Amino acid sequence: MVEVRLYQYKEGKALRYIVTGEEMQVIDSYSIEEIGIPSMVLMERAAMAVTQVLMEYMEELELTVQPQILVVTEGGNNGGDGLAVARMLFDLGCRVTVYQIGGVKKETEQYHQQKQILQRLNIPVYTGVTQEDIREWKKPRFDVVIDAIFGVGLKRKIESPQKEIIDAMNQLGGLKCAIDIPSGINSTTGLVLGTAFRADVTITFGCEKMGQLLGQGPEYCGDILVADIGFPKQAFQVREPGCYCYEDIDLEKLPERKKMGNKGTFGKVTVVAGSDSVCGAALLSAESAYRTGCGLVEIVTHVNNRETIQKRLPEALIHVYSNGEEAKAILEQSLKWADIMVIGPGIGTGEIGTSMVMQVLDAECPLVVDADAITILAKQDNWHTLRNQEGSLILTPHMKEMERISRIPVSKLKEYPWSYAAEFSKEKGVICVLKDARTVVTETDKKGCYINLSGNDGMATGGSGDVLTGVIAGLAAQGLELAEAARLGVFLHGKAGDWAAEEKGNYSMLAGDIIDGVEQVLKIH
Repeated sequence: MVEVRLYQYKEGKALRYIVTGEEMQVIDSYSIEEIGIPSMVLMERAAMAVTQVLMEYMEELELTVQPQILVVTEGGNNGGDGLAVARMLFDLGCRVTVYQIGGVKKETEQYHQQKQILQRLNIPVYTGVTQEDIREWKKPRFDVVIDAIFGVGLKRKIESPQKEIIDAMNQLGGLKCAIDIPSGINSTTGLVLGTAFRADVTITFGCEKMGQLLGQGPEYCGDILVADIGFPKQAFQVREPGCYCYEDIDLEKLPERKKMGNKGTFGKVTVVAGSDSVCGAALLSAESAYRTGCGLVEIVTHVNNRETIQKRLPEALIHVYSNGEEAKAILEQSLKWADIMVIGPGIGTGEIGTSMVMQVLDAECPLVVDADAITILAKQDNWHTLRNQEGSLILTPHMKEMERISRIPVSKLKEYPWSYAAEFSKEKGVICVLKDARTVVTETDKKGCYINLSGNDGMATGGSGDVLTGVIAGLAAQGLELAEAARLGVFLHGKAGDWAAEEKGNYSMLAGDIIDGVEQVLKIH
C-alpha cells in the first residue's frame, strides 16, 4: 500500500508536510529541471501507485473479473498519469475505456508520449466527449471511474466542455478515483472552482495538498492516500512547505513524568472562568488541565458556582467573588501563584469580565486567552501593546472571534487560515490557535504553521473549546514550551475527540467525553 513519506524539517525534525498548489509545482519543477529526474519517471511511479491502490480497492469490492474502467483525461501531465494508469490496468486484465476531452488544445510532451504508447498497444484514446458518449457511459455500469482531467495547477473556474463532463462523471456508479486531486478543487484553498469531481478515493503524490484538507476539499476527496513517487528531500528544502502536521509519534513530546515529583513539580494552573449564570466552562477547563497531568488547578469564578464546582471537582482549589473588587483582590494573589493562567471561558463581556481581562493582561505568567476574553480584547485599541512579554500569550479564537479581533471577514479567514493566523501572530506578538475543523497554530517569529488533522465533526459541540484551553494550559504548566504546548494540545485534544467518537458516536458525544478521551490517549501513550 502507498504510504506517507516524512521529510526533514530544517530544525532536523521529521515532519509531515502539507503543501499549497504553488509549493507543489515548485517542488515538482525543481525535481525535474534542477535535480534531473525525468518527468516520465515520476509519471510512471505515480501511475504504479494509483494502479496498486485501485487493484486493492477492487479486490476488496470483489471486482476481480475483468472490471470495467472509465478514464477521463485532458492533455496535461495529470492526464498523462491517467493514460499510464489505463495502460497498467489494461495489462492486469481490466477492460479500459479512455477519453481525452479535448478542451485543452495543447498536449504536454509527456501526455503525447503516453498517448503514443497506448496507441502502439492498440488501446484507443477517444478524443472529444459528445452527449451520445455520455449517454453510452450510463448504459454499461463502469466499476471504476478515474478522474485525470486537471491537477494541482488549476486556478480558473471550470467551464464547458469540462464542466458538463465532470458533472456527468459524478452521476455514474462505481468507485470514483481522483488522481492527485479531484478536478475542480483549488489545491490551496479547497474551494470548488465551478464544479468538481466527487471522489471516493484520491491518490496524491509526495504529500497532502492544503486544498484536500480545507474548505470543501475533504468532502470531494474521499479517502486520501499519499504516494512517495521519488521527490528528493533537497527539493523540499529549496521551497520549504509552509505547513506541517503531527502524527501519533509526536505524542512522545509529552512532558516526562518525574518519578520523585510532587504536585508542585507538575505545575499550577489558574482558570479564570464562569460568571453568575455560567459554570460549566470553568469545570471543563479545570478538569481537562488536571487530566492532562497538571499538579494543581485553581479556579477563580463567581460565588454562584461554588457549590457545583466543589461537588463536581473537589480536587480544584476554588476562589469566588461576588463583585469586581473581590475579583481584583483574588486575581492579585492568583497571578503570584500560577505558572500559567487561563482566562475567558464563560466570564461574560460585562464590567467584571472586562476588568479581570485587563488586570491580567500584563501578568508575568503566560496566559491562555479564550472565548469572552478575546471578545473583550477585540474592543480595546492596541491591546497587544499592553503586554510586554512577546510570545507569552496564547489566543484560541474560533473563526467568528478571530474576525472580531483581527477585523478580517470569516469568508477570507476560511480561505487562507494559516496565512492570516501567521500574520496575526507576527503583528500582535502572540501564539495563535485558530480553531476550526482544521485548527492551525502559528508563532510570532518562526516560519511554518501547524495544521491539525486529528479530531472529527462530533467535537463541534458546546464546551469543546473550554476543554482545549485546559489541555494546553496543563501541558504548558508541566514545562512544555508554549508554542509546543499549543500544537501538542490541539493534536491531543483531537485524538481525545476521536476516542470519544468511537465510544459515543459523532452525534452523541459531549465535551466531557473529550476529557475522558484525554485520559485514554495519555494512558496508552
